[in-house]
Amino acid sequence: PHQILELTFTNKAASEMRQRVDELLHSGSSRGLWIGTFHSIFARLLRSYIHLIGYDGNFSIYDSDDSKSLIRQVMKELNIPVDSVPVNTIQGIISKAKNSFILPDQFHAQASDYNAQKAAQIYEVYARKLRENNALDFDDLLIKPLELFQAQPAVLEQLQNYFRYILIDEYQDTNKAQYLVARS
Repeated sequence: PHQILELTFTNKAASEMRQRVDELLHSGSSRGLWIGTFHSIFARLLRSYIHLIGYDGNFSIYDSDDSKSLIRQVMKELNIPVDSVPVNTIQGIISKAKNSFILPDQFHAQASDYNAQKAAQIYEVYARKLRENNALDFDDLLIKPLELFQAQPAVLEQLQNYFRYILIDEYQDTNKAQYLVARS
């Protein structure tokens, strides 16, 4: 069982998966197994290895409100009026980019309309400030493992040797970042 990585999207689904594994093992001991949401499993993984890409293992995880607050701060620093592009719009654009594994420099090159251009400026500073604060937002939990694997192939190889099987509940719902980590 320890060679299986089980991923899902919600805490409820993860709990059900853990319960089923407990029943199958007849021991009620799924503790220690890698069963959980993409976000929780990737956070667990990052706590062990993120120091290899310049973060401290005790990083903070920003929720949506923290993220919006930082976006507002960045907009103020860049003299972008909040009423010119709503914070929710910027947050959505950045989230979509991250879930497509488009990093700030790539996004900047693709930005074509006004909102995308402003979001590109904000995204770059936002990402830098997250790093300065030793913080990740929820979307970073999906893309930082990819950055880790690219920077540290030995970590990827170690995990590939440890996990021989990957089970993804509702696989068809994965986004590009989730797919790329699972494929790795």
